[in-house]
Amino acid sequence: MRVLEGPDGGTAADALGDLAAPPVAALLATVEPRLASRAARKAVRRALYRLGQRGVPVPARAAPPPARPVAAPEIEGWMSHVDGRGDRAVWLVASAPAGATRLVAAQVNEPEGLRDLQEAEVTRKKLRAARRQLETQAHLRLVPVPWRILDALLVEAEARSGDAGRGRGWAHARARLTSEPPAPPAEPVSRRVAAPADADAAALVAGSVRLFDEPELASWWPPSEALAPFVGEIAAVRDSPLVLNRLQQEERLREVLGRAAATLIPVRVFARRLEANAYVFAETGRAEAARTALATAAALRARPAEAHAVPFVAGYVERALGRLLAEVTAEQEERAQSSLVVTPQEFMRDRSASRPPRIRG
Repeated sequence: MRVLEGPDGGTAADALGDLAAPPVAALLATVEPRLASRAARKAVRRALYRLGQRGVPVPARAAPPPARPVAAPEIEGWMSHVDGRGDRAVWLVASAPAGATRLVAAQVNEPEGLRDLQEAEVTRKKLRAARRQLETQAHLRLVPVPWRILDALLVEAEARSGDAGRGRGWAHARARLTSEPPAPPAEPVSRRVAAPADADAAALVAGSVRLFDEPELASWWPPSEALAPFVGEIAAVRDSPLVLNRLQQEERLREVLGRAAATLIPVRVFARRLEANAYVFAETGRAEAARTALATAAALRARPAEAHAVPFVAGYVERALGRLLAEVTAEQEERAQSSLVVTPQEFMRDRSASRPPRIRG
């Protein structure tokens, strides 16, 4: 083989082609697929052709040695909690055999889908620094997730956002990582926490308002513009000129809160956000919060029409409306104190308060 691949390989192959003997043909047929030089293989095939023309039996060409499989990239998956807008960060880190590391960083919204996706080649040192920066400055903690679960979530998110097939989203990046079909989309399930049993679920749901003590839920506030109509209704009940007893006021307030819950909270969306955050709670050592989030999500899915009665939902609405109502009240009082104009209502109220009482007789 060394002679055939050397500078005189062509001459050697031609000489062997002149030896009309079956062992020579068998030798050349065996050697030809193993030659690294294209010119040497061509010279041997030419010699075999000549032998065949001279009536020497030429064996079938041996199959080439199997190509060494290319190692698939090792892929790590990372995910953050879902914030109040429904956004979470998803990272996929692919380590190539040559030592390069590729980061795919995506922002996924529930329910709107894929909002952003960036790719970059980075070092492991820069990756660790970026994670530390997210935790310290953005209070965004990434926890490991099997990458195929995140792959399925990204495929689903891209389809919902309408970016599939545009060549700039996950489908384009995915083709460089895997050719396998994606799994069905589903939120990750932690092995650290078992799903709550029916006997425990009711108690966990009853205490679900405590989930707002977790830092990941600190931003769970509806937008002010969505709250404004309900704040106006609550203010109207409170300042109504009609004389309402306490029970009547509470009944009207319950009606407002019920309609606010139905309007502000898409039940299935909230259930899925809670399931995603339950995984983060479990992976960061907060088993009770994880079980509470899972039980609350299950209650929302099981009885969507009664979502307003779930303490987590009621607490979400009440704290959001109460916060905005307090802000509106404070602004009104500040304006009233700084105003130099006395309204007719204020004049009549002050006048009646300063008038001495009439004495009969």
